[in-house]
Order: sequence, then C-alpha cells, then structure tokens
Amino acid sequence: MTQLQSFNEAGFQYAWDSTSLSAFVTCPRKYYLSMLQGWTSEQKSVHLVFGGHYATALEHFHKFRAQGASHDDALRLVVREALENTWDHEANAPQDWMHVSKTRDTLIRSIVWYLENFKDDPMQTVILSNGQAAVEYSFSIDLTDQYIYCGHIDRLVTYGENNDIYVQDQKTSGSQITPRFFEGYSPDYQMTGYTWAGQIIFNMPVKGVVIDAAYIAVGFTAFGRQPITRSEKQLEEFRTEVLHYIGQAKACHQSGYYPMNRTACGNYGGCEFKRICSAVPGVRSNLLEGSFKKRDRWDPIKRR
Repeated sequence: MTQLQSFNEAGFQYAWDSTSLSAFVTCPRKYYLSMLQGWTSEQKSVHLVFGGHYATALEHFHKFRAQGASHDDALRLVVREALENTWDHEANAPQDWMHVSKTRDTLIRSIVWYLENFKDDPMQTVILSNGQAAVEYSFSIDLTDQYIYCGHIDRLVTYGENNDIYVQDQKTSGSQITPRFFEGYSPDYQMTGYTWAGQIIFNMPVKGVVIDAAYIAVGFTAFGRQPITRSEKQLEEFRTEVLHYIGQAKACHQSGYYPMNRTACGNYGGCEFKRICSAVPGVRSNLLEGSFKKRDRWDPIKRR
C-alpha cells in the first residue's frame, strides 16, 4: 500500500489540516517559517504542552473504557501514563514548566477532577456498526481530486435530550469559562472541520462539537461544557473557503513569496516570529538560526 504524502514532488502542500490552514490564513509568512521551514521556538509553549498532556489522558481514558476497563482502572492507567510522560529522565525529576498554575501537579489534579466530575456523564461514546468505539480516529478526506483534508477526532459521542451525535474536544484555559469563551469557537476552522469530517467518515448526522473546557487555576480546576453546532450551509462554506486559501497558498508557492500579514503580529500576545520579521531582510536567516531550532516540516497526514 502506497504511503500518502502531504507534499507533491514540487514541494507544494496538498494535504491540509486546521493547524496548517489557520497558520496560512493568519499570516502566509508565519506559515512558511513554521509549517514549511520547520522553525520553532527553543522554549515550547507551556499552554500547548499542558493541553496536550491533558487531552491525551482523557482520550486514552475513553479508549480504555471502550476496551472494557472499569472507571477506576482506566483512571489509574491514565494517571500513571501522565506521570511517566511528564518525568524528566535526564534530570531524574518531574518536568518543570515554570508556570504558576500549569504544573505537573495541577495536570494530575485536573485529570482526576474531570473524570470524577463526569463519572456519571450521560454523554456516551458512539459504538460503530462494526462494534468498535468511535475513539482515536485519524482521517484523510478528499477535498477534490487534488487536495486532502486531514485531522484527528478524539471521540464521537451522543449528547443532549435527543442523543444527537457530536465530536468531543477538550480545551484548557487560564481564564474562567464563560459564554464568551465558547463563542470564540464560532466560526473556527478546527470545530467546523471536525463536524464536516465527522459526517463524511462516520456517515452519521454529526451536529457539531461538544467542547469540554477546564479552567486551570493555582488552587482548583473548574469545568464547563457547551455544544457548538454547524449547519449544512456553514459546512459547504467551510469547504469552499478551504479551497480558496489553498489556491492562495499555491500562488505563494509558485511565486516563491509568502507575504507578511502585518495586522496579525500582535495576536495572542505576539507572534513568535515578530522579531524576525521586524529585522532587516538580510539578517533574518542568522536571527532564525540563533533563536530557533528546526524540526521536520509540518505533516498533516502523519498520525499523532
């Protein structure tokens, strides 16, 4: 079986996901540096590290439950995994993320509290026609005969009085969970893409995404839950918009020029490449090599 690739022979990306799409839409230059060139900060964002460990633990919990483990056994398994994954073997000590509220201790607390808070959760994992639980599903869907859209769905669930079908997604925040927090996901590429993909790959009337949010504070963790729905018209618009921006990315690739979006430099506390883009063009390469490290370019098809 031929292994799918994210880039063609000319180096153009034809497999896209919400991460690469959002990067390009935010700023083509940021997309070029981070997604295509692979430049990344030496210091990883504590929010991404913490959120990744948290989401993985809850995803694995539902996987263990689907395999027949009891609630308590699954809880013990994911707590052990989280402890192992946050241990610094070189220092022989717990990883220190140098953040007041997002620490190894608050991570374990948040996992345990979430699973206790929703121990009798009426939201249930969807069981597919083959008898398998709809958890941990990576997908690659044809947008056209040229382009693919990729992603990873943690869990498909039934939710609400009518047992509507949703994708479930976990989010963490350093702020209180208010209605405005959930409003931030409409419109949103990730949530719309989950809904669109869920309908196609599962052949089910997926209504949207249920966001389970955790407010991580120093002394406590609080939770909020909100369904985010998408209409068929919104999903049609999403596909059209994705293809539009891929067309723009192709034009950048063909010209070899990825312009800056100078209005996005201050977003979310400031772009990590702001200092690079602010410098004289001739010295930017040296600044990148001195302040960043290189990883492989982003690969949407790669299973995570």
